[in-house]
Amino acid sequence: MSLDTTKIIKIFSSGDLPRDHKGIIGVFGIYAAYNLNEFFYKVVSRALMKVSPEEAAQIETQLYEAVLECAYQTFHGARTSLTWEQEVSPMIRSPEEEIEALVAFTNVFGIGFLEIKELIPGKRLVIQVGNAYDPKRYLEEYGPQPVGRCYMFRACTASYMDLVYGPPFPRGKGTFRCQEVRCRSMGDPYCEFVAER
Repeated sequence: MSLDTTKIIKIFSSGDLPRDHKGIIGVFGIYAAYNLNEFFYKVVSRALMKVSPEEAAQIETQLYEAVLECAYQTFHGARTSLTWEQEVSPMIRSPEEEIEALVAFTNVFGIGFLEIKELIPGKRLVIQVGNAYDPKRYLEEYGPQPVGRCYMFRACTASYMDLVYGPPFPRGKGTFRCQEVRCRSMGDPYCEFVAER
């Protein structure tokens, strides 16, 4: 892949994101709100620790679906924006480069640095994140976890594949499913996500 990901990161990380009096950011055809990550983390982690393993699995499934909807809408909004059309689309020459561009765009958010480790067109995507922000907090508060806790990165990884290789938006969501096969909250050195059709 020969996409200039550094340029994409520079384009989308320059300047402030304008927001209204409620904190809503109207950008890329989507609305995103600033929320304290600590609030999200505390609600999710404490809920998961106070219920049975079966209930926790149900909550995690619902959380994955909610975050997948958010990621799918967000990345669709980004890739159909005027900025993307003018600055990024001219650099993209293949579906694989579009995946690479979406990963670069995600790296602007500062939630962890995503790297593509494997991409089999239309079939499989493997993403690694060495510095995801959630696992350390789970370890500090609850110790080693039985399952991966990076719900956002799981959903992001699936949504890239859904948008690029699934049916046209909005019918493609859920074409791919993603599993977190390694997580720093389980003692692994990095978090790894595998999306497959």
